[in-house]
Amino acid sequence: MPRTPAFEDLLALVEDRSAALLDCVARSPDLDIRVPSCPDWSLRDLVEHLTEVQRFWAMAVAAGPSETSPAPAPVDDTLPTDLLERSAAATRELTYR
Repeated sequence: MPRTPAFEDLLALVEDRSAALLDCVARSPDLDIRVPSCPDWSLRDLVEHLTEVQRFWAMAVAAGPSETSPAPAPVDDTLPTDLLERSAAATRELTYR
C-alpha cells in the first residue's frame, strides 16, 4: 500500500505545483488563451479558480473540525489586485508559510 507523504512534503508539493503553474501563466502572452484540456476556460479562469479553491481550503483548515462547510471566502480588499500575486498569496495562506 502506498504511504502518504509527510505533511511538510505535501505542503511543499502544493507550493511547488502552484508556483509551476504561475510560472507558466506568467510566460503566456495572453491570459485569455483557452486551456486545451478544458476549452471553456481561459488561463485567467484557471488561475482565478485555483485561487478561490486554495482560499476556501485555507479557511476550512483555519476553522477546524465542523459539521458544515465553511462559508465562501469573503472578498478581501487587502489582497493584491494582480492575478498572479493574488494566487501566490492564496497559496501562502493555504500553506501558512
